[in-house]
Amino acid sequence: MDARVSAPVAVAGCQGCGACLLTCPEHALLPVPAEDGGPLLVREERCTGCGECVEVCPVDALSLVGAA
Repeated sequence: MDARVSAPVAVAGCQGCGACLLTCPEHALLPVPAEDGGPLLVREERCTGCGECVEVCPVDALSLVGAA
């Protein structure tokens, strides 16, 4: 299964370092409060599920939803 197909990113425990913001090729992440109160908003319509943000996160706060 291709992890790039409609795989939104889940955020849990984000500390707001900004590493993912600089890495995302689609600019799908914004440093604004999300509905759940976290410091990061994921624009699902822009996220391709490439996983770049997941790889660069120093605290493992990001994960691909539905990825094995």
